[in-house]
Amino acid sequence: MEAKSVAPIELRPDTVASWCDRFVGAWNSHEPEQLAGMCTEDILWEDPYIRGGSLTGKAALRAWLQSLWTAMPDLHFIIVGEPWITLDNTKAGALWQGTARFTGRLDPPGFAPTGGPIEMNGMDLHEFRDGLLCRVITHMDTMDVARQIGAGPEPDTRLERMGVAMQRLQARRMRRKT
Repeated sequence: MEAKSVAPIELRPDTVASWCDRFVGAWNSHEPEQLAGMCTEDILWEDPYIRGGSLTGKAALRAWLQSLWTAMPDLHFIIVGEPWITLDNTKAGALWQGTARFTGRLDPPGFAPTGGPIEMNGMDLHEFRDGLLCRVITHMDTMDVARQIGAGPEPDTRLERMGVAMQRLQARRMRRKT
């Protein structure tokens, strides 16, 4: 069921902490409508694991969430420390940790499941309009997660050196185009 618009959240430490608890609870529910109900219709969600880096709108959010929970059906988040409020009192943020087992195909781009555990750390910055999320900006170490699922080479390995050589070839091609 879709949440109705509520009074604007007053950005105070106690209200932001309570809101972050609800946000994490919605993530951990694995029900797309739980998170979508906390968002404006035109939600802008920026996350390095969204193809193209961002999505707009509740339908796109629901589809992305479903793809994540298909790949990691036990995905679970916690807030680390205390949430914060920006100095201009317009945004709220929090550090988080996530854990999961990668047991389903991750689409896009189509990564095959490993069955192994994933641990991730990041931070979110939230903007609100009419009491609902209108923008989320997520920052996290994507290379760390890529290594955990076999999509990125471990440091100081032959695969890493091969990747560097491929990047150098691509960089050379890109310089020729400019």
